[in-house]
Amino acid sequence: MNKKASLKNNAESANRLNGFTFKEFIKNNRALVFLVLFIIVNTAVTPNFFQLGTLRNLLLQTFPVLVLALGMTLVITTKGIDVSVGAVMAIAASTTTRLYDMGMGLVWCILIGILVSVLCGFFNGFMVAKFGIQPIIVTLILMIGGRGLAQIILGELTISFYGTPYAEMGTYKFFNAIPVQVIIMLALVLGIYFIVNRMTIGRYIEAVGDNNSAARLSGLNVSAVLIFVYIMCGLMAGIAGIMEAARINSVNAGRFGELMELDSIAATAIGGTSFAGGRAKIIGSVMGAFIVQMITVTVNMNGISYNYSLLLKALVIILILLVQRERGK
Repeated sequence: MNKKASLKNNAESANRLNGFTFKEFIKNNRALVFLVLFIIVNTAVTPNFFQLGTLRNLLLQTFPVLVLALGMTLVITTKGIDVSVGAVMAIAASTTTRLYDMGMGLVWCILIGILVSVLCGFFNGFMVAKFGIQPIIVTLILMIGGRGLAQIILGELTISFYGTPYAEMGTYKFFNAIPVQVIIMLALVLGIYFIVNRMTIGRYIEAVGDNNSAARLSGLNVSAVLIFVYIMCGLMAGIAGIMEAARINSVNAGRFGELMELDSIAATAIGGTSFAGGRAKIIGSVMGAFIVQMITVTVNMNGISYNYSLLLKALVIILILLVQRERGK
């Protein structure tokens, strides 16, 4: 009897262990789980989902969300937020397009456009770090004012540049197969991942998010860290804006990059980076970006109104945050 009881207890312990492991896997890899689920759902309900053209369009449409999410992840890790990234996209794209329309060389136009986006990030970081203004307030100011600035810079409702070298940059393919956006995405993901996980500044960013006061008392230059993450967020917005403008061959400053801040925040939340700060989940944000865009693609390809994709994104974020809250208990 003792032997049978022992075997039974061992079996029950093994089942509990397996259940715990599975539960922990779901919690620790929820972005991956959701991504796999969306792929399975699309396989069943979305016609031609795995066609090469569909997958290529998914990559291209995910590009701006993913790039923005990389910068947003750094900011949220410090317990901040940046709702101005859509406006910064518009500022960078409008600057680059206006200078190009005036006859300046493409390389200089891009560099100046990126510089302007970096200055926008510096403005956000400086105001947060040096004046202690809440990130949501500072970035909301730039979100509102930046949209107007983009329209002033562009000077017209819309500027198109179809058939120019600028437009060709957005459709260039390496080896006539790999879109330039894919190469840029890979380079940026590897670069940000290296910063967070292999460089000292990555530990500083997480330390500020864990406990700002303790980091400051330990001698860490918290202001420099905060300025750095907002500059990086601005840089990502500039790259996303310029490349997205090149892809669609035109810029409308009033609508360009609209609501992109929400998609990038959603991608970061889905990816598992906590709004309480402290730990950046770069790969999670990458998967979160694909999930966010896949929701839109699924809705569009099944002939459903775009409004439902917004509702579905909101529901997914709520579910993710509930899981995140449960994990924190």
